[in-house]
Amino acid sequence: MSLLLNQLKDDELDFTVRFTDTDGNDGVYDFLDIVHFEGNEYVVVAPKDDDEGYVDIFRVIPDGKKEKYERTEDDRILEEVFEIFRIKNEDEFDFV
Repeated sequence: MSLLLNQLKDDELDFTVRFTDTDGNDGVYDFLDIVHFEGNEYVVVAPKDDDEGYVDIFRVIPDGKKEKYERTEDDRILEEVFEIFRIKNEDEFDFV
């Protein structure tokens, strides 16, 4: 299970994360969800203070006691992971 989820209490899913992806890009994001797909975990986040409804999807890569986050660029994976996220969260967010 993702180390991000271990930072949460069971009833607390609203928090901000700051991490550096595998390309060295720093970012501050609102955590939205963890999605399991094809044996991998993907973290779905929204750039902090972004009102456009944009999300980023990163594959979680375990690295000992830490994690790495690889920006997902495969269109098929992006679409599938986002669809799982959308279905799981249709009551939480207004998807247009």
